[in-house]
Amino acid sequence: MATQLKISSEDVKKLVSHPDRDVRAVLAQKVCRQVKSMALSSKEREVVKEILWFIARDTAAMVRRALAITLKNSRNLPHDIAQKLIRDVDSIAVPILKHSPVLNDDDLLEILKSKAAAKMMAVSKRAHIGGDLVKAIIRYGDSRVVASLAANDGAEIGAELGAQMLEIYRDNDLIKESFIARRDLPPLIVEKLITLVSSEAARRLFENHEVPLDIAVDLASQTRERASIDFIAQSWVSSDLKSLVARLDREDRLTNTLIIRAACCGQMRFCEQALAQKSGVSLHKSALMIHDGGPFGLKALCSQAGLSERDFAILRASLAIYRDLESAGGKISRRKYQSIMLERILSLPITFTDEDTDYLFDKLDTVRAA
Repeated sequence: MATQLKISSEDVKKLVSHPDRDVRAVLAQKVCRQVKSMALSSKEREVVKEILWFIARDTAAMVRRALAITLKNSRNLPHDIAQKLIRDVDSIAVPILKHSPVLNDDDLLEILKSKAAAKMMAVSKRAHIGGDLVKAIIRYGDSRVVASLAANDGAEIGAELGAQMLEIYRDNDLIKESFIARRDLPPLIVEKLITLVSSEAARRLFENHEVPLDIAVDLASQTRERASIDFIAQSWVSSDLKSLVARLDREDRLTNTLIIRAACCGQMRFCEQALAQKSGVSLHKSALMIHDGGPFGLKALCSQAGLSERDFAILRASLAIYRDLESAGGKISRRKYQSIMLERILSLPITFTDEDTDYLFDKLDTVRAA
């Protein structure tokens, strides 16, 4: 790293007064390149700032652009000069808006409020975008800017905010594709995409986010409830299970059918959370009533959650099989576990609906094939 500022008085004179803009631009880049990574003393910082102001006020856009391009990543760019540059024409403002570490959220918010398309797009591509700024981009930006934001791994898009974006732009394929392109997606966003994407996009969900292939196949055929049941089985969803169940309920998708089919597949943690949500009791109480309260506790919980007598019978039988498998011990794969659950469920003297029977047999075939 340079330790001493070496800008000749002759260079400064030419930079200020030379009639040829190309010469001034070359000199501007020379000065800025030296300043870019230098550890400046307080006195040097004063000198540099004065010189940079001459460049920032140059009548030729080429000269100002030399400053913007060369110092776009530098912390030695004075904040007030950066503020001037982001109000300049797009070719000068965009590099600073996209890269400069000296800008703060207030600076960027002012630009977003202006609704200047190219400048907003630049902000949406910054290496890190905090949650408040994300909300501002969604508020002021058009769909192209929001798509750019959705694809930006440095944007702090939490599960709920991402779900809201997908709801607002549910018919915009570009934004869905942008979410799929992210390196990491919260489980809630993946589950939301399950309900929205095309079959081809479902395949990319599988490829990009390790959504199992059988779920992607279900997405392709739009059998969304089945896809949701398989989705909640993934271990990486567990930390967001409460939020997922709450949103399913808000969207009227936390159906009795979904809960019972999940139970038949051995997804008891989901059932605990779902019955707590539907009945209004705590998760702890729901789990006690399901596992430790005997048949009357389970029946009371099912009644409070709005499940029918038949649903209760299937859930009670599923729990008995689940406990038997748990008490047997030993480590078996999730596929083997589901296969045994489904085989035993289908052998029970319970009358399933045609749709449930088809689902359970189809699911068993899929598990065995895998």
